[in-house]
Amino acid sequence: MSGPQAQAGEAALAGAKVAIESFNKAGGIGGRPVELTVADDKGNAQGAVAALRDLEGSGINLMIGGAQSPMALAIMPLLPESNIACLGSASALSVTHENFSPNFFRTHPHAGMIYRGLGQVLGGKFPDVGKWASICFDSQAGRDAAAAFEAGVRQTSKAEISFAAPVLVSPTAPDFKIEIGQFMNSDIEGLYLGILVGPAIAFLQQARSVGLTKKLKVIGEGGTDLVIARAMKENTPDNIWSPGAWYPNSEPFTSNAFSQEVYRQYVAMTGDKYPVGLTASMGHRPMLGLLEGIKKADSTETVNVIAALEGLTYDTMTGPYTIRKEDHQGHGMAVVGNLGPAPDEPFYKVSNVTVYDEAAVLEPPAPGEPYKM
Repeated sequence: MSGPQAQAGEAALAGAKVAIESFNKAGGIGGRPVELTVADDKGNAQGAVAALRDLEGSGINLMIGGAQSPMALAIMPLLPESNIACLGSASALSVTHENFSPNFFRTHPHAGMIYRGLGQVLGGKFPDVGKWASICFDSQAGRDAAAAFEAGVRQTSKAEISFAAPVLVSPTAPDFKIEIGQFMNSDIEGLYLGILVGPAIAFLQQARSVGLTKKLKVIGEGGTDLVIARAMKENTPDNIWSPGAWYPNSEPFTSNAFSQEVYRQYVAMTGDKYPVGLTASMGHRPMLGLLEGIKKADSTETVNVIAALEGLTYDTMTGPYTIRKEDHQGHGMAVVGNLGPAPDEPFYKVSNVTVYDEAAVLEPPAPGEPYKM
């Protein structure tokens, strides 16, 4: 809720609140309403551990959190001893592999799923783009994502592909003029932008000022999605493609009754007619999964909720969503959208929305074992 990832936290909180409001209107847990307690992990591992300890001290045993990989990997080893079950959206491959925790459930595609899928979509839509570069956070999750994106592009592109070694940057880097200069002086045609939220917006604003966004034929970005468009508005580059989660004002969501009801509730609660996808992927979907797990278990005891979450299938804005029993990895329908500017409110648009089944990019379960591409 603070720091460089605060915009993502605000979106996730709004989605969680909508899920709880709907659940309580439907009767809550045996007539008892669910009450939300919020703890700020400050967007870093140390803050996540401190937040977890505060929640544990308050007697809380059911939570959503670990929205990004550093925070999730910090709290996962502590969950069993704290007797806490947690649903989160961290994308690091190790979350459901070598760092698997029986108390953590991922209601979000991992890096291999997201970025292989995004790469496949863009390789197919831009089959003649052969020279690519990547910029990502200097973390295992960042490198995993860049490798998966490259693998996806290579699967569907018809061009002779070359990928430069990923450019690695700090998650708190405020300035990217050196990296942008390197890209401007190269012959790349496509870019994988694997930095998120504040840093991604700063990169694109600086890249636009020197013409890099015009030079590139396509930019595949790592999941900041409409947070970019809301910040840049009519200055949003028209060649950005994002792995989104929810575009309620675009098909296939406009004809999805579940999506439109959530959208109505969101607008009534916030007054915002243009939610970002993180509202769904980091807030509504994990919270709804947790609530449905409690409902299925008919209990709030940790062990019973964990058993209920394993193999759970529940409805979301993109249709049925399933959490695998073996490794606690969720999967459903994935969405990729083309962001761009618009002349009228909200001064950005989403077009060419592409939907695909995440099962097509999901590996067999192997909890405790390293991921194999």
